[in-house]
Amino acid sequence: MTHKFKPLHYICFLSGVIIFIWLLNIAIAPYNKLKEIQNMTLEDSLFMSHFDSVLFQPELKSQVKEKAYKESLLKMSENDSIQLVVNLEDKTVNLSIKGIFIHQTKMSYLKTDQFWSSLSIAEEVRLFSKPLSVQSVYTTIIKEPVVIREAPKDTLEASANAWKPDTLIQNPAYVMLHTENNFRIVLEQEENENDFMNRVKLKFLNQIRVENLKKSVHRFFTFKKQEYVPTIVIKLPTEDIRSIYRALPSNTLITLKI
Repeated sequence: MTHKFKPLHYICFLSGVIIFIWLLNIAIAPYNKLKEIQNMTLEDSLFMSHFDSVLFQPELKSQVKEKAYKESLLKMSENDSIQLVVNLEDKTVNLSIKGIFIHQTKMSYLKTDQFWSSLSIAEEVRLFSKPLSVQSVYTTIIKEPVVIREAPKDTLEASANAWKPDTLIQNPAYVMLHTENNFRIVLEQEENENDFMNRVKLKFLNQIRVENLKKSVHRFFTFKKQEYVPTIVIKLPTEDIRSIYRALPSNTLITLKI
């Protein structure tokens, strides 16, 4: 007795194959990203010619990373604007201008992808011995908050208003910085004390997920490799995130030490 496939069976089978291939491409995307960085480093003949093979010694890794970090800070100091320094080694996020740190805050939480620890010392030096430029920003924070108040009718009302607290509604603080080389740094506030804060956080994260899904589906159906975006998630006090974001210029540079 033979069994005949119904059209619905074919559709389900074909859909399953498509989804499997799509998920497989997503699964190997981190490997492809690592190979891309490796190839970029090896093909950079100028960089490799100046990178002494002695520096591959494991015992020199911390000194080599520190040198790359200082070189990036030095290059960033040539810029007149306030810039961002993210040091994963000592778990600090800093604002810097002309090489001088003007604000520092400690991370209360840090999560990094395995990708970062898979980089060789040569790849780290090539990537992080110069500042990374920020390509795009997504945030819940108002860049330049404005408080609208009615003019007082007389001196008595003006005197009373002088003692009123600032009633500006501040959204919970979340920032995503997308840098060159397709890296992502996410700053999240430590506090989530009520339903409103949790809803804002969920909306922020879902927006990132939706954008990632759209790009992934588009790349799949246009026969392009899936993108993998190495991500760093950092939690900081709410006010620090607001201060950091509002201080950054439109052409933000980031010195990153991993």
